[in-house]
Amino acid sequence: MGACLIPANETRIMIEPEIRGALAWADRREIASAWNPESLEMRTVLRQPGDLAEFFLRGRFDRYPFMAPEWTFSDAIWARAGQLVDFPKPITNPAPPTASIFLAFGNGGVICAPFNRLAYKSCAGPHGDWGGPEQWFEASAKTSAQKQVRADTVGDMLQVIYRDFLLTRGRMGNA
Repeated sequence: MGACLIPANETRIMIEPEIRGALAWADRREIASAWNPESLEMRTVLRQPGDLAEFFLRGRFDRYPFMAPEWTFSDAIWARAGQLVDFPKPITNPAPPTASIFLAFGNGGVICAPFNRLAYKSCAGPHGDWGGPEQWFEASAKTSAQKQVRADTVGDMLQVIYRDFLLTRGRMGNA
């Protein structure tokens, strides 16, 4: 079955165990997170260290796991996506093992990781060297060998995003 032909009900069946794990992960950290099975969308509110500024992380999972999900930051009413003002600003010189996954790209921001569909060139992202978002497992294995981030489950993806989020202060853009 092709990646473009995955019915939403099949995606729901495949993703539900991962979502339960991801929601438990968020609950243990007292991070507000909600799953909408009808729209295949996860919404998570992250609070920045220090000033506790809120950032609204949205994950969309249509065609998952055959296609990488879409991860981005939104506004407080979940109406827009990818704007610099909605992205956290990485601190300079982050600690190893990697640079931040939060990048300014084009006129907006992107979570630059193989598990994010929006990081692929075919979806207006910066990476033409990873193949397409349907090859995200292979891209993840390849970048992992290059000491870049790898996450194969929704909970792992949230953990990676949160890890880098903790090393941010302020916003990439102005309101």
